Amino acid sequence: MNTAAHRTAQGTAGRTAATERTGSGRIARRIGSAAAVAAVAAAVVGLGAGPASAKSAIAVGVGSRVVTVGRSVEVSASGDSDDFGGTPIQLCVDERSGAGAWAQLGCVQHSSVRLAVRAGHRGELQFRAQLVAVVNPRHRVVDRTSNTVAVLVH
Repeated sequence: MNTAAHRTAQGTAGRTAATERTGSGRIARRIGSAAAVAAVAAAVVGLGAGPASAKSAIAVGVGSRVVTVGRSVEVSASGDSDDFGGTPIQLCVDERSGAGAWAQLGCVQHSSVRLAVRAGHRGELQFRAQLVAVVNPRHRVVDRTSNTVAVLVH
C-alpha cells in the first residue's frame, strides 16, 4: 500500500470518527441546552401564572383574658381587604355573652378600632371582628370574620 494513500485513508477514517463523536456531542449538548431552557421557561410561567388572590387580613384581641364584674375589657381589632375593589369596607366588632346571639358593638371605616367594653355579669364574653363591604346603604356583605377571643368575667 502506498504511504500517502495509507495516510489519506487513515486521515479520512480518523476525521469520520472524530466527526461522529463531535456530532453526537453536539446533539447531546443541544438536548441538554433545550432541556435547561424548557425548565427555566416552565419555572417562569409557573411563577407568573399563580392564582389571582385578593389580600385581606383580620384580627381581634383583648387587653386581659380575665376581668372582674364591672370592669372594662379593652378590645382591639384590625383588618383590611381589597376583595371588593373600590367598595367601602367597614371593620365591625361583635360581642356575645355565653351561648347567646352576637351583638354588634360598632363599626368604623378605618383599618383598626379600639373599644372599652364593660363586663356586666359573670360568665364568658366572646368578641370577634368582621370586615363588611357596604355595597349600598341597604346591602352589606360580610367579607371576613376573625376567630373569637374569650374573656372570663368573675
